[in-house]
Amino acid sequence: MKFQFIKTLLMGSIFALGSIGLTACGDDSSSNAKGGDSSSSGAQPLILSSVSETSPLDKGSNVIAMATADGQGGYDLSLNGTLKTDNDEFDTDGYDGEDRVYYNIDSLQFDIGDKDGNRVNLLVPINPAVFGNNADRGINLGTAVNGEIKLDQDAIGCGEFTLYVTVFMSGDAEDTKQFAYTARLETKFQLQCKVIESSSSAATCTEMEAAGDVTLSNIYGSDQFALNFSTGAADNPDVTLSIVDGVPYFEASAGIKIIQEGSQESGVIPPAPICLENFTEAYNGEHNPMELEDMGWYLVVTSTGTYPFMRGSFMSQGDAKGKVTITYFKKK
Repeated sequence: MKFQFIKTLLMGSIFALGSIGLTACGDDSSSNAKGGDSSSSGAQPLILSSVSETSPLDKGSNVIAMATADGQGGYDLSLNGTLKTDNDEFDTDGYDGEDRVYYNIDSLQFDIGDKDGNRVNLLVPINPAVFGNNADRGINLGTAVNGEIKLDQDAIGCGEFTLYVTVFMSGDAEDTKQFAYTARLETKFQLQCKVIESSSSAATCTEMEAAGDVTLSNIYGSDQFALNFSTGAADNPDVTLSIVDGVPYFEASAGIKIIQEGSQESGVIPPAPICLENFTEAYNGEHNPMELEDMGWYLVVTSTGTYPFMRGSFMSQGDAKGKVTITYFKKK
């Protein structure tokens, strides 16, 4: 079958996310938008474009945003996830031809709002090369975005933010009839509020270091689906991955504790030095097996030490299969 995808004209490789200054936590003043806009009108509400009632965006499409301290008082926002059109199952309204319409992702729009629904001013650099013929392979957001997005906490404040990704799709049938749909995905991330501590009290710090990112999977027989936090291997595992109804869980081995940590901002890696004591101030509960929430923090307590980890990306393959990535730390 021959078909021609509709191509959306990209105005350069930058998508602007709007213009606003957010009120920083604990501060009654608001900062002006970047780019020379000195408007004093205050916060502007985030208004999103409309989306289609139905769309060919595959239900497995996802977006993940993670804010990481850059060591200079700011944060880097990294985006991951996969966007793909459902060219096998989606039925196009109004088309009764014999050949299926193949849908292409033409462009993306990124918007960010704070917890009060106000627009955040940011620029997301996009790689235009991803918007060719992607009906079969989809788009990887980590490839689509050119590098990490710089976040100026003094300008946008702190707390919880929501990233909205609007996906514009189109397709052509053989009889040249054109179809276009718009869908939207969203995810949350947080920027940790700055805390000024008294210099009169010296806190104990058991310094931790990153042990790396580890992906556990039970999709293929050769994949690692269990983890010993001390060695990073699957032998003598502390936890084993299981997927129940499309949700990831860690099941602890005998003598191992899994605690849902409650003092850390989800999706945010604390700035260095990372102290073990910072993870023991509060926790939300101890369970086995433990459900792994998106970007949540957890503690695994073993005979070799306590290991904080954050759950990152998760891709399910049905109700009982999938893979999950965690970032964990161990004592220096």
